[in-house]
Amino acid sequence: MNKRETIVEHIFNLLKSQRTVKLGKVDRDPIIPEELPRTGFPAAFIQTTDEDIEDLSVGGLRNAVMSCNIVVYVNGESRDKQRNIAVSAIEDTLMADRSLENRVRDISLTRVESIELGEAAPYASFRMIFTIEYCYNLTEE
Repeated sequence: MNKRETIVEHIFNLLKSQRTVKLGKVDRDPIIPEELPRTGFPAAFIQTTDEDIEDLSVGGLRNAVMSCNIVVYVNGESRDKQRNIAVSAIEDTLMADRSLENRVRDISLTRVESIELGEAAPYASFRMIFTIEYCYNLTEE
């Protein structure tokens, strides 16, 4: 498994196991909230997006900075409160060890944004954007 996938898989496992706010569903693919039972909320999916890569040596050592999005859906009353609690729980979980058990140089939460779903009541959603810096060697991928 390549380094990028190893990092994202670790984040996925951290979210599945955290209990501050028990996520009803955690997935690597987009979620359709209308298809979830009430016990499936809050629901989250993880998605890597942009990545900047820089060669550090001729031998294949590279530095990468990637974005990882975690999109979360909540359901029911007090949706804004649910969003705020979920943001804190996810941030606390991922910031507890900023090296992700020595998989990365650093991870940081760089943005939280609301996602407009149109007439989506009783659902609300947000996207947390994490920036992850890590090194890898092309010869080990």
